[in-house]
Amino acid sequence: KQWYQRRVAITAGIDGLDIYHIGQGEKCIIWSYDIFGFNGGRTREFCDLLSEKGYQVVLPDYYRGEHVTPTDPNLVPFLKDFSYDNKLKADLDNIVIPFAKKNGAKVFGSVGTCWGTYPVIYLSSYPDFKAGVSMHPSHSRVADIHGENEADLLKRVKCPQLFLSANGEHPNCLKGGLAEKVLGDMVTIVEFSDMIHGWTTRGDLADEKIKRDVRKSFSLLVDFFEKHL
Repeated sequence: KQWYQRRVAITAGIDGLDIYHIGQGEKCIIWSYDIFGFNGGRTREFCDLLSEKGYQVVLPDYYRGEHVTPTDPNLVPFLKDFSYDNKLKADLDNIVIPFAKKNGAKVFGSVGTCWGTYPVIYLSSYPDFKAGVSMHPSHSRVADIHGENEADLLKRVKCPQLFLSANGEHPNCLKGGLAEKVLGDMVTIVEFSDMIHGWTTRGDLADEKIKRDVRKSFSLLVDFFEKHL
């Protein structure tokens, strides 16, 4: 039995960028996916569930129909093409955020899984964004790929952050790491010691521990946005 109830959503194409859009209201969540892309794992299911909590949810297809896997030899060259300055800024500033505002959004939060936590860190420097959630975060490694200084990126963050980190994540995203040192009380880190990277969107729900922690992660996410948005 599925653990969610599918809702009706639309996929809008705007200037070559597809957007999965569900829910309505002034509070909007920008969801940024992992390297498996627009149709990967449980990404859309999470968007649906979040919309049921009263949020407008926007999932942009930054990769424009493409995706990559962790073992793909083209992984690093692929990701290098999606730096903030090269592509993400234009998509976010010119398409994604205006689309959300046109649909009534006034205040924002952001969620990212894996690669998607890189956009979360950038969006958390925008004045309309009030909270960011990073699930099994990879922004440390992505920043390295782009030759960016992670500490400098974190210093730009202006809103509270929640990191949901699996066992074996980059040390910067664990308790006592760089994120805590730079952000201090602005970041809350919850470590899932029984989980491995990617469990929220790709873990096997037949495993009771994974199902437990997928549900826990969603509950923490919802509580965080209820508090800050």
